[in-house]
Amino acid sequence: MLTICGSDALREFSSPGKSGSCFYSTQDDRYMIKTVKKAEVKVSFTC
Repeated sequence: MLTICGSDALREFSSPGKSGSCFYSTQDDRYMIKTVKKAEVKVSFTC
């Protein structure tokens, strides 16, 4: 929790993917975060 929500900023990768998603990485490289569109969330959690 401190790695993501702590005082260090997330690093954003400069070029978004083909889907338009943005990628972020924590300063210690333990976690990677991807933004998703609302339609993608509905598909992911319908199962």
